[in-house]
Amino acid sequence: MVTCGVCGAAYATPLPEQAAYDRYYRDASKYADAATGTGSGVQAWDDQRLEETARTLASFAPDKSTHIVDVGCGAGGLLRWLAKLGYTHLTGIDPAPACAEATAAIPRVRGCVGSLFALPEKLEPAGLVVLSHVLEHVREVGAAIDGLKTIMSAGGRVYAEVPNASQYAEYLVAPFLDFNTEHINHFSVGTLKRLFASRGWKVVAFGAKAIASSPNTRYPCAWVLAELPKPGEAVEEMPPDRSLRMALSRYVTASHMLLARVIARCEELGIPSKEIIVWGTGQTTAILLAETPLGGARIRAFTDSNPMHYGRTISGAPVVPPDALRAWPKIPIVIGSLLHGAEIADAIKARGLANPVIRLDPGAQ
Repeated sequence: MVTCGVCGAAYATPLPEQAAYDRYYRDASKYADAATGTGSGVQAWDDQRLEETARTLASFAPDKSTHIVDVGCGAGGLLRWLAKLGYTHLTGIDPAPACAEATAAIPRVRGCVGSLFALPEKLEPAGLVVLSHVLEHVREVGAAIDGLKTIMSAGGRVYAEVPNASQYAEYLVAPFLDFNTEHINHFSVGTLKRLFASRGWKVVAFGAKAIASSPNTRYPCAWVLAELPKPGEAVEEMPPDRSLRMALSRYVTASHMLLARVIARCEELGIPSKEIIVWGTGQTTAILLAETPLGGARIRAFTDSNPMHYGRTISGAPVVPPDALRAWPKIPIVIGSLLHGAEIADAIKARGLANPVIRLDPGAQ
């Protein structure tokens, strides 16, 4: 993880080419399963977040006939709320065909396969483009923002919302969770504003907020609203944000401290000597496998509610559906998520699985 000495932006390096990310989100999107991925609104807390965002967007585009284009729309939950609010011209774009299909199934919403770098042909000019938690996933952010200029209507605007890296430490729930495979850019409000201004956009509004990331936790976000300047209108130059580097340093320190507590809990529970099943195939599980005694346990299998990885292997162990465990020995299930540990424990109980359940989040029983 590095920060730019000129503008203060933070990003992961080295990285594969953009085409690798395009394939990943097309073929392995965790948002394609509406029941488990965020952005669909199936979970009540996620649906409330989507409603709040939709009402914010409505304040930026009060005309209900405005063509709103949500790029990286997932299963279309935000567009569903905009349709509820009376908007009649809505388009969702996502690289995963399952996401585009789910979006197209929403009444009065068009769903298309595409991305920031492969926008659908014959797309009508957009009055508002939404990039909700998209830019942190994109390698070529400058080119992505430049490409939007080709689909904007006169006076059109872009709303971009991203995780707020300047507050990672204050909202820490799992060590290094924000430094993961998918989040390769890390923004503050200042660096997000500077990004748009540097590509010729006029920033007309900006701010910070916290959104729900589970039933009981919040997540920090930064956002900007930008538009193309009128001919001859100057774009305000944005100063670099020198504070982001120190904020990320605080996050690294806090993550190390939390990681030490998780390691201690693994040792206390005797994880290295156990034969276990791991529930979780996401980013936290990957970190715990690499950085804690969990990676040294005798893992018989992995499982997860999201079917994306079924039939694959992790560290040589198969990924199986939860219901398949009914035929397995009743060995302990270790929950690989610290953020959703309580929810997963409840899900295991609800499925009637008799396996002992072990949570690794410090303080869990």
